[in-house]
Amino acid sequence: MGGIPTIYEFLAYLNFLRGTPAAILVLLTASLILVLPDWRWLLLALILQYLVVGLLFADVLPPHLAFMKVLVGAFICLILYITARQVNFGRLPEDVTEEEVGQLEEERLVQIGPYSLPIELLFRVFLALIVILTIWAVSQSTGFLLTEVPEHVNLAILSLTGMGLVTFSLTGEPLKAGMGLLTFMTGFELFYHAIEHSIAMLVVLSIADLIIALSIAYLMQARHSFLAFLD
Repeated sequence: MGGIPTIYEFLAYLNFLRGTPAAILVLLTASLILVLPDWRWLLLALILQYLVVGLLFADVLPPHLAFMKVLVGAFICLILYITARQVNFGRLPEDVTEEEVGQLEEERLVQIGPYSLPIELLFRVFLALIVILTIWAVSQSTGFLLTEVPEHVNLAILSLTGMGLVTFSLTGEPLKAGMGLLTFMTGFELFYHAIEHSIAMLVVLSIADLIIALSIAYLMQARHSFLAFLD
């Protein structure tokens, strides 16, 4: 009979992604959040990250609680999307001309063959590769891992917290820095729930995530000005 699939049926359908594939996907999405400049791709990476992390939460929590984390992530992405659309994020303010932007960005480009690439983008790609190698090396060292936590969950925790902190520390732009903080929080929550199954703390941490998302939205609204664009 037809109908809405249950959580358990969804997990069975996505079983091929569970375990190490999910941890590697999380490492990829966290890296994309660090590297990508466009807010639409950033938001897509964050949505994918929350969906995949839901599979990892299902390894340490009952499935219905893991689904709750996915719902919280969906609300966060919706808040950020609506705010970005409201402030016309990623587009030029009305008082800024294309010529002014060209003058600002001219010194930030580097010529590689026929292509002109932003120096910041190249730096972020290089840094992401360094962080990925570091995370992978640490995940293979038993001295840094939680023995009671599955190996793939350890990899995901390292990926989310490491990439999240790097992203948060590299930018003053509210959306990207906020996504870095949310990524770090997701890693911390995965770590906490892997060793402690507390429904009360799950609710508290979920509320904290929503508060962070609302704070990001407020800062995006406050910084939508010419000076914010120059920054």
